[in-house]
Amino acid sequence: MNSILTRLAWPGVIILMMNAASAFSATFVTTAAADTSIYQNHPDYNLGGTTLVSGTNQQYSNSRALFSFDLSTLPAGAIVTSVQVSLYVTRRPDPDQHGGPVNSDFGLYRALEGWTEGAGGAVTGAPAATGDTTWSERHYNEVGADWSTPGGQIGTDFASVPSATTSVGDVGLYLWGSSPELVADVQSWLDSPSTNYGFALISESENLAGTARRFASREQPGGGIPAPTLSVTYQMAPEPSRLLLLLIGVGAVIIPRRKSRRLSV
Repeated sequence: MNSILTRLAWPGVIILMMNAASAFSATFVTTAAADTSIYQNHPDYNLGGTTLVSGTNQQYSNSRALFSFDLSTLPAGAIVTSVQVSLYVTRRPDPDQHGGPVNSDFGLYRALEGWTEGAGGAVTGAPAATGDTTWSERHYNEVGADWSTPGGQIGTDFASVPSATTSVGDVGLYLWGSSPELVADVQSWLDSPSTNYGFALISESENLAGTARRFASREQPGGGIPAPTLSVTYQMAPEPSRLLLLLIGVGAVIIPRRKSRRLSV
């Protein structure tokens, strides 16, 4: 009899275990908490209040974008399993001027140093206030707050390799899909919030004129066009109470079976 009950109970235990494994997965979506750009042609200007710009314009002047996300509402102990970043291109170089736009891969490089958004508006920004991030300085007019080299140095101010890349061309929405590096970035920020400096968006073809693109920021342009967006899928370890119930369920199946075997000897 116990043998029959055991066989009947095991499917229920298996279902319980499967539910326990899948019930703790969730997806967190948020937009940029801070974003700005740095522009070689105006090295002491801040662009924190306008659209993001990254790449090389048709006069061979470089720019790079910076953005970060607030992860404080993610639960402690979350295990990140997938990460996606999306950006919307709002403008590309004029096709009828200086050779027109050039498509290029854009990389998301983990930022390794702190920076400040600022509020510089207009197309090329505005003269930086003290502490603002510019092409020339991470924190303008503050002692010991320079980039390793103007514009930031890959391998020092930013990670040595991009965590994800995607090819960017026309106006529209672009996705940087999940990678082990993106997952590791977000997991490390979740575990150590003080290291969360976000990403630098850098064209992989900064030597080519026409790769520059304007991207929607958290301030601009609005009208239903999305700001930089982060999507994080994560799992939580089962709560102790749930594990206890699971163990009790397994025990209820195994123990009677063992007792039955002893009595039959």
